[in-house]
Amino acid sequence: MRCLLYLGCHIPTKQYAYEISARKVLPALGVELMEFREAQCCGLPIKQASVEAWLYMASRILALAGSRGLPLLTLCNGCNTSLREAAHVLKTRPEIKEKMKEALREEGIALERMPKVRHTIEVLYDDVGVERIKQAATRSLKGLKVAAYYGCHLVRPRHYPRPVDPENPVKMEEIIEALGGSTGDYPDKLGCCGAMVLSFSAETAVKIAASKLKTISEMGFDLIVTSCPYCFEMLDSKQEVAKSISGEEFESIPVMYLTQLIGLCMGFKPEELGLYLNMSPVDEVLEKLGVS
Repeated sequence: MRCLLYLGCHIPTKQYAYEISARKVLPALGVELMEFREAQCCGLPIKQASVEAWLYMASRILALAGSRGLPLLTLCNGCNTSLREAAHVLKTRPEIKEKMKEALREEGIALERMPKVRHTIEVLYDDVGVERIKQAATRSLKGLKVAAYYGCHLVRPRHYPRPVDPENPVKMEEIIEALGGSTGDYPDKLGCCGAMVLSFSAETAVKIAASKLKTISEMGFDLIVTSCPYCFEMLDSKQEVAKSISGEEFESIPVMYLTQLIGLCMGFKPEELGLYLNMSPVDEVLEKLGVS
């Protein structure tokens, strides 16, 4: 399949490992990634300041992608939510759609065809398929207990279709189990990582992250896996500051992107998946998997 790759803002400016691993793993599984260089920010960061500005920015991306006639693959949970919600508004509010169409005409952009907005997990689970991922694996996760961390933007809000079941998401777990790993639930599995309150209260944000890390660590998980760049940043890079500010004591735990974990199982080298950029103790997982 072919997808138009939308990276958003956070991934190409801070979370390079996600892009590196996605560009390595997805094509190897039959997903051709087409460049989308004319795109800009999805608008989510300014939505609280101006709903109209957010909707214009999101509509612009949808219009440009629609003209290409390809599914729009969003790696970021926030971008996925922003674009899905905008598409829902345009579909259900014709008067607003007309307003956006008129605004976009000034740029010479036609808002006609809506693209299918996809998330990394959807493409891996629904399009590539668990069986194909399993067949591509040359290394097993046997002996690893993996916590799947979805992040709040994948399951909320719920008044339009989400990439996973908002009540009981299992897509990442089924991929992990197909690769030989074990999974399991844990308290507040679908709760916020703290990233969305970081700009208002850094202390509150890292305390939220600390609570998640402590719970997951104490429940015996060997690894946290996510497909959200914001969740990854909070859980991977802020473990020591989370301990310091919250006063919580817990064992540091490795954190990886789902694409990195799948890539390891497919036999790719850690450097090919950007694992040198992870700040959590991923070497513990590499040692258990026999990866040098």
